[in-house]
Amino acid sequence: MAIVQMQKFHVLTFQKEQQHVLQALQNFQKAELLPADDGILVSENAFTSENISAQTEALENELTRVLLGKAFLESYIPKPSFIEGLRKKPTTYTLSQLAEITEASSWQTVVDELRQKEKRLRILEQERQDLSQAEDELNRWRYFDEAPSVLKTLKHSVGLLGTLPNEQMTHLTHELEKYPSTYCQTIQQTTTTTYLFVLFHKVNQKPIQRLLSTVGFTEYHYPFSAKPSEALSEMKSKMAEVLEEEQSIKNQLKQMSAEAATLTLVAEYYSSAIVKSKSQEKLLRSKSVTSLAGWVPSDEASNLEARLQQITKGNYYLVFEEVKEEEIPNVPILLKNHRFVAPFETLIEMYSLPQYDELDPTPFMAPFYALAFGMMVADFGYGLVLFLGILLAKHFFHFEASMKRSLTFFQLCAVPTMMWGLIYGSFFGATMPIQLLSNQSDITEILIISVVFGFIQVFFALILKFYLLWSRKNQKLKAIFQAGSWMVFLLSGASLALGFTILPETPLTTIGLTGIIVSLIAVVIGGSFEGETLVGKIGTGLYSLMDLTNYMSDLVSYTRLMALGVAGGSIAAAFNLIISFLPPVARFTIGIVLFILLHAINIFLSYLSAYVHGIRLQYLEFFGKFFTGGGRAFTPLKASEKYVTITPETTTQQEEQG
Repeated sequence: MAIVQMQKFHVLTFQKEQQHVLQALQNFQKAELLPADDGILVSENAFTSENISAQTEALENELTRVLLGKAFLESYIPKPSFIEGLRKKPTTYTLSQLAEITEASSWQTVVDELRQKEKRLRILEQERQDLSQAEDELNRWRYFDEAPSVLKTLKHSVGLLGTLPNEQMTHLTHELEKYPSTYCQTIQQTTTTTYLFVLFHKVNQKPIQRLLSTVGFTEYHYPFSAKPSEALSEMKSKMAEVLEEEQSIKNQLKQMSAEAATLTLVAEYYSSAIVKSKSQEKLLRSKSVTSLAGWVPSDEASNLEARLQQITKGNYYLVFEEVKEEEIPNVPILLKNHRFVAPFETLIEMYSLPQYDELDPTPFMAPFYALAFGMMVADFGYGLVLFLGILLAKHFFHFEASMKRSLTFFQLCAVPTMMWGLIYGSFFGATMPIQLLSNQSDITEILIISVVFGFIQVFFALILKFYLLWSRKNQKLKAIFQAGSWMVFLLSGASLALGFTILPETPLTTIGLTGIIVSLIAVVIGGSFEGETLVGKIGTGLYSLMDLTNYMSDLVSYTRLMALGVAGGSIAAAFNLIISFLPPVARFTIGIVLFILLHAINIFLSYLSAYVHGIRLQYLEFFGKFFTGGGRAFTPLKASEKYVTITPETTTQQEEQG
């Protein structure tokens, strides 16, 4: 239940074993590589770095091919519903299995086939658009019962097809009456445009064409040889053929779910191969030897050596080294906690991982956060809904590891929510038969409990600070005067408060006042340690008294535990009161719907508020006393896991592969 101890390792092996060693480390998933020149076995002139950009680029090109085919295919394969997706248990693979599947599959042929189908679909789509446009044109002229090409054969007359704004039609008809041997036929009319045929003698060509231009006539050049109705029938026939072929290709694509699954595995294989290839940038090589270095958890060091022994058949040299003090800022951080504490690591990761020489704050923060969360919701029914809902979801559905950890986090927080609900006697806003405190009438008592809760957590943070300072070299005085002084101050303040309120006839008041004076003097002394000159020491010592307001505001911050708990309970009770005003018939019909809807809203807002304000209390009031952070996460060489889940290979599996 702490930060996992790390060891630095350095390996020398023959170049012919390089890929096997990298594959073994990637299968191992518990070793982080670092630049080999930062390792233990370093010789300035014996090793050089390796340029693997061409190899990585080739792998990236293959991955791009796979992903393009995969994305195109998946756009046509029916997707399961959200619920169906959660119900399906995900399949896990090892890297060796992915390699075998990739080698055995004809994914290149599938990708080429998909490219051809994609190209053909694009051509068909363009043909469909062209045919649709042609159909639209022919539909406008389908009532012209002659082949427009015959108009070009007229010797003594001129025939024109064209369009005209509707408002000009009356004027055109009237003007055409002035010219003998003239014929005008309306083929079709829309709300704005008239499609017409005009026939006139050539002797009147110039004045009539002048007239047509003045009224906005636009000549239409018919692009087909057959009659409009016949051409329209032909277009519809071609459109049917195009649609049929297009649908046939799409149906074929819908049946390629197995190929899509294979492409997903191939994509993961190449994505992981790219990760491995890029890791070679951290290696050094000589004429025949490869040098690599990294970090490994101390309890996995023997497993790492066993894998190297197996994969190289003894052709390696391995050195382990404990962490040096100057390396502490660069040591990767891996947290390991009890399964009931591990879900709270997400809060630490959101804030900042601890440094290697710090304490893992997760096990210390978890109970405080859970209790604060429960106190801010404080309803047995709300906690029960959350607990059972997540329990059923985890039983019937399958979630990714990160999502499952988040669900477990909220499920754990539901337990203190039910506990505080029993204390407040609240069940969906209704008062239970047994009630230790009322969130409606015992406001003062709840406020005091909230401040006492904050006092305990802040005091515990100072204990952790004292421990951390005391455990470091030359920091014991700081532990006494920078942490111990404030611990005395808080205890003295509590003693003074008890002397003034609950136990006025006791010496607690005198003890408290004396302790406060002594502790503040110690605070000034502790603050002076940060100054370099005499004036600086005096200034920093006096300035450290400003922390007095910080501690007071910290305790006040915990009153939100009371405020949110009371507010949520009051809102729930108000909802119940509203529903109780409904007539009996409505109360057991629409009232049930309102009960579910209104309490669902209050549950969401209560949990959201508890989550956010609980985080604030930990980050500011708790972590600010002892936690520095700034550590970097342990990032072992492993599969990318962008597309499928990869499981580490055991030694037995590797032997079978060999």
